[in-house]
Amino acid sequence: MTQNLPYWLCNKGTTCDSDDFEDGQSFELIREVSLIKLKDGRYQISEFGTFRNVLDGFGYSLIENKIADVLKKYVSDQIELNPIVIFRRATNEEWTNYSELKMRNQIEFKDYYKTDSIGLKIYGILNGLIYVSTELKSIIEKELTDLTDIEFKRGLPLMAG
Repeated sequence: MTQNLPYWLCNKGTTCDSDDFEDGQSFELIREVSLIKLKDGRYQISEFGTFRNVLDGFGYSLIENKIADVLKKYVSDQIELNPIVIFRRATNEEWTNYSELKMRNQIEFKDYYKTDSIGLKIYGILNGLIYVSTELKSIIEKELTDLTDIEFKRGLPLMAG
């Protein structure tokens, strides 16, 4: 039986120089917006960069609401979604098209290669990375054909291994 390992849901161009990915890819860094989570639940831009469909940092995963809608539809029992506000204090700009994603199921990176993810599953790894089962990956790809700047990688980023 071939093991059905979960896929990392990430933005195309996500930095990685790990040999642990099945395709052995390395990517050029695309400077993404850096955020600070405030006590009131909002996220303040600390360094301006590119807004991507997945914004992750230590302890949080933010996803564009199109992705959130699909996850809510198929794995609502495995996640918690909270609409959030991102703001830039210097210009008073606000963005409300993201939700904070909290995954109820967590995988320790040392257990990744032992994880069998049959069915519709979503996991968190390292306090912010999003991993999905093959079946959920297929649904996301089918329902979000217009989101061409996300991709799925099987394996672990170097920082995890």
